[in-house]
Amino acid sequence: MKYEFKMIDADTTELKYKEKHFTIKRDIGLMKELQSAVFKAKKKLVFDLAKEGLTKNDLVIIKKEGNKTLEDNTNVVELENEYINEATMTMFDEICNKFFNMGITELIQDIGLNENESEAFGVALMTSFTGTKQDDELSPREFAKTIQ
Repeated sequence: MKYEFKMIDADTTELKYKEKHFTIKRDIGLMKELQSAVFKAKKKLVFDLAKEGLTKNDLVIIKKEGNKTLEDNTNVVELENEYINEATMTMFDEICNKFFNMGITELIQDIGLNENESEAFGVALMTSFTGTKQDDELSPREFAKTIQ
């Protein structure tokens, strides 16, 4: 294995690779930062839409079928997901910079991981930040909900 995560205690994990050792200590500040990703994403979406003179309601497709009115929120959900994914990745990169003095991309390169290996590493790293096992099937949005 090119790297190893070792749990020291409930809030402390150690990452070892090559001759390097990093301690990842979860605290209230880190948890607040993690929990704010979804809020920041939704706030940014609202501000960006407002700059264009739009609201989320403008993205809803309304279909009338007889005496029924159907609302399709697909556009809103997909746009929110894009913003949440971006905010989650930005937050993840910022946290990596705090602990490792390099972003996630640089960290993966420093360890020497390929694309397939980097996915498993990312899941393990996020788990060490949150203390929550990230299911490989969860989207960043769904995972962000688990840490709120």
